[in-house]
Amino acid sequence: MDISSIRNGQYSSVWSMADNRLGPDEWVRAGLRALAKSGASALKADTLANGLGVSRGSFYWHFADVSAFHAAVLQRWREVMLENIIEELERSAEDRLETLMYRAFAGGSEIERAVRAWATADGQARAAVDAVDVERIRYLRKLLIEAGIPPSAAEARARIMNWCYLGFALSSNKLDQDSVKNVIRDLTQLARSNREEIPEDRRAPRTVRRAKT
Repeated sequence: MDISSIRNGQYSSVWSMADNRLGPDEWVRAGLRALAKSGASALKADTLANGLGVSRGSFYWHFADVSAFHAAVLQRWREVMLENIIEELERSAEDRLETLMYRAFAGGSEIERAVRAWATADGQARAAVDAVDVERIRYLRKLLIEAGIPPSAAEARARIMNWCYLGFALSSNKLDQDSVKNVIRDLTQLARSNREEIPEDRRAPRTVRRAKT
């Protein structure tokens, strides 16, 4: 859930490419950069072509229309913010749940805010956001079940963890590194705790069913 590779210039060569060498990947990466910086209004052929210093003909050589380009940008967002991260975590020997949450909270949130703002007014973006949320919750649930949490509780806790991330990502408040580490530590400990480990006075009250008369 981090686009530091995009922000830090990994794709800086895009800007100096000749028009006839500009491929679809470069357009999509430029689109992500523009989206994170200026929002969905920047995802237009003319706007991007001017920024790249090429003609708009290069855009339409690779994409049938703006909608097709938007679909490609949203797919790349999904890869960067979900699929690539899960793939890396599955190969890691570290605490996957804690590492996942640290990457989420410590990474830049510009792209997350931009895509979700876009989704409030665009059905294509909304569908992409909904699909990513489903997969994020599914993966969090998997990690919690592996930690010994019953499936029903893991489902609820996975949703809460995703909401915590989204609340932080969409907030203008920022935390220093030590504060982020403390938040992640406490959040993951709470998510993996058994009910018996929670003090009695901090447990949610059980629902009392009234007897039928």
